[in-house]
Amino acid sequence: MRKKTITLALISIAIVVVALFASLYYSGLIGGDQVTYQLPDGEPESWQIEVSGDFEQEKTVSLKELIQMQLTSVNVMLEGENVTFIGVEVNEFWDAGTLNFIGADGQASLNVFQAWNSTFYPYYYNNNVIILAFAKDGEWLTSETGGPVRLIAPYFSADHQVKKVAQVQSEPWTIRISGQVANPLVLTGKNLSTIQSKTVNAEFRPGGSSNRTSDWTGLPILDVLEAANAPERAEQITIVAIDGYEKDYWLYEVEEGEMMIGFQENGNPLPLDDGGPYRLFAPTDKYKWGQFWVKFIKEIIVS
Repeated sequence: MRKKTITLALISIAIVVVALFASLYYSGLIGGDQVTYQLPDGEPESWQIEVSGDFEQEKTVSLKELIQMQLTSVNVMLEGENVTFIGVEVNEFWDAGTLNFIGADGQASLNVFQAWNSTFYPYYYNNNVIILAFAKDGEWLTSETGGPVRLIAPYFSADHQVKKVAQVQSEPWTIRISGQVANPLVLTGKNLSTIQSKTVNAEFRPGGSSNRTSDWTGLPILDVLEAANAPERAEQITIVAIDGYEKDYWLYEVEEGEMMIGFQENGNPLPLDDGGPYRLFAPTDKYKWGQFWVKFIKEIIVS
């Protein structure tokens, strides 16, 4: 009888633990990716944002639709106060490139990719995000408080905190081929196919994460230089990343490293957190180390 009582007690405890775990999990407090945010009572002001530019489809997003997207919060010091905003990450609107946020009181341009991952905005270290906010400290934003929708960009100057955001315009990511070339080029995702791509199976040792062997696809840099009419006397190139990082390579290194403007791994677009959309690939044994594979290429300067 005693054993039966103990067994029933253990079963009851197990049921309570499972129920508690499930409650925490689905509330987003442990496990999973979803977090439930408590929105203010009542209805927000009516508001719409025009989304246009380098998108597959231009559209208008209402504030009610914005609220239905995946939400996040940002805690910032604003005008001497420590406040918490709730909104939607700008990544929901953007793949890569430049975003212009246009409000009722003016316009501000923000290179969101540089903000998302650079020495100027340490996203990975502090888990900071840039959001289109519509609530602050439990209250809906209003026209008087910079809303109904406001850009919150921590670590950026006040002119980047765009109030009353009414438009989001996107410009594509570009890679400029400049310097000593007779035919300067501007490459985008829409004209990459003008140069024949190449796929090479090779090992990559990034450092800080697992080594991997993949099929790497990109545009051979020597072919890109030929398309730009680089002179025979050219000796080196400088790879420039979007955050200002630069690395020089002699042309013989470009050749022996089979270097490419890379954009796919195993047939999939290179993700942002792995140096995409465009990263230097050097798929040979000598150059398989991460220090050679420059991330986030925006320019190649020939000299």
